[in-house]
Amino acid sequence: MLAIPYLGPQGQPLTIRFRCLQKHQHREYGHGKYNTVAGDPPRMYGVDSIHAAGDEIHLTEGELDRIVLRKIGWHSVAVPGVEMWFARHRRMLAGFSRVWVWSDPDEAGSKLTTKVCRSLRSAKPVRLQRGDVTETYIAGSEQALIDAMEAAA
Repeated sequence: MLAIPYLGPQGQPLTIRFRCLQKHQHREYGHGKYNTVAGDPPRMYGVDSIHAAGDEIHLTEGELDRIVLRKIGWHSVAVPGVEMWFARHRRMLAGFSRVWVWSDPDEAGSKLTTKVCRSLRSAKPVRLQRGDVTETYIAGSEQALIDAMEAAA
């Protein structure tokens, strides 16, 4: 399992999630693809970017996609799945003039984009063709992500 620490704005640990890196049927092995500490409330990942970003921020569907966007220098946060967008997240991002929404190019991703764009006037979807942020980055490097964002603008 890959350990994914959730840190607060000052870098303090809040919780930890785990991602199985094996390509197998996770339930057959007694776990999910992602595993969370029992009873832990759903959180936004990467909240330090909220405090460090200028007037724009990026929102991804999943922690690993957020890590890729941070790698190329873009302040970003992530929700750990489509059903994890809550009203409190809207309040956390309400002060930004632009929230770039990077969701997976599938039905679930479309659902997340719709939820976010309906709750934030500043939200702007970035359409991905090759897969999620990570897959797009692997296939076409940083330039593929820049091109996708420019196409969305």
